[in-house]
Amino acid sequence: MSGAGSAALNTSDPTPLYHQIYLDLRHRILSGILKNGERLPSEAALADDLSVSRITVKRAMNELADEGLVTRTRGRGTIVSFRMPDQPQAGGFASLMENLQNIAATTTVDVVSFDYVTPPAEVVAWLGLAGDALTQRVERRRNRDGEPFSYIVTYVPEAIGRSWDEATMMTRPILQLIEEAGHPIASARQHVTAEPASALVAQMLKLPVGAPLLRVSRLVSDENGHPVEYIEVVYRPDMYQMEMELHRREDDDGHRVWQATQ
Repeated sequence: MSGAGSAALNTSDPTPLYHQIYLDLRHRILSGILKNGERLPSEAALADDLSVSRITVKRAMNELADEGLVTRTRGRGTIVSFRMPDQPQAGGFASLMENLQNIAATTTVDVVSFDYVTPPAEVVAWLGLAGDALTQRVERRRNRDGEPFSYIVTYVPEAIGRSWDEATMMTRPILQLIEEAGHPIASARQHVTAEPASALVAQMLKLPVGAPLLRVSRLVSDENGHPVEYIEVVYRPDMYQMEMELHRREDDDGHRVWQATQ
């Protein structure tokens, strides 16, 4: 596929083939691989390339057109009509909490699941809990302008989580709820990496399986140093990026080193 490459279809995946094609092209358009004004291959060429019927390709193209991502014109073919925004949502480490507040203020949230469970062993260790302790486990999806933005799994110690219910989480940031429960937030430690989208996350974020994602794991502690939240977030990289401003400074030994601006 010109400009995009051919994505192999997974015939063992229960996701219909037309939807797999739609998700792959949609991801390439939204991430800027396929640019505004670029012509997509013809239905016949795509059908031959992917070993599917033209009807399958046509249905995928029509889904893209219905979403306003492409324009289909007889004689001209299918043209990308989506224009990349000037700047995706960006966040850095030095202003972590401010960025989280901004995200909460500019997105809506869907609560996918809400329960009290015995968490995985690594979460027990992070939160400093007893092995049989329960935590509030919540799955959420944040959306911006109608588009999935991030998929979030949060673990909070049961004693804190019982301070609110599922309905409250639809309208209030979880950090605010933790503070209202008597645990002022004082520090956070996080790990950033990349991972491919699993079948579940791909469905939640409307991406093809295996699409690259930005993954953030974060442990939040209160002013007494007690862990109050362990959170795992995956972001669509076309909608959120991590950035850091660095400066060269002298350390205590007189060496010039790079340090993040606070």
